[in-house]
Amino acid sequence: MLEIKKVEPPTFFNSWVKDKKDSQRLREFILEKEQQHVCCYCEKGITPDNSDSHLDHVRSQHRFPKLKNDYHNLVVSCQTPNRCGIAKRSKFDDHFIVPTEENPADYLTYSPSGEIRAIENNKKAVVTIKILNLNAARLVKTRRTLFLKLKTMKDSVPPDLLETYFNEYPTFIKYFKENY
Repeated sequence: MLEIKKVEPPTFFNSWVKDKKDSQRLREFILEKEQQHVCCYCEKGITPDNSDSHLDHVRSQHRFPKLKNDYHNLVVSCQTPNRCGIAKRSKFDDHFIVPTEENPADYLTYSPSGEIRAIENNKKAVVTIKILNLNAARLVKTRRTLFLKLKTMKDSVPPDLLETYFNEYPTFIKYFKENY
């Protein structure tokens, strides 16, 4: 799960608040400036078009209507069935990790098998993993494959260059560099 450092809202944000017509442009802005072109939750790559992503309100706009137009409550999530923003829908729990306010790495870690795990069985991590389905079989398999590729490259590529070979899962790559 990606830590997101929000920047100043783009100049066109007020027009988005008014009529929501710049959703595509807002998605592109957030992906480029804040999220490294990856889903904020699973870190799968997201293309600039709108077919594989959507604007997600971290705190549900239904339960938190005052945050509906709060730029700091908006992230871009993948539209993969049964995980991330699609699995989350309007669910929000007080124990959900808010990636725009806290560093998910303080709560989550990885295993070489590709699973995301709660650090010290932390309740926030457990709840977040469950709500977002961050250990969906395909995600675990993809991270496991990435782990094996990184392990193979470890001796031939300087650690500071590993990220240049991959466009997805930056937090997992950081975990690998720090632990292997």
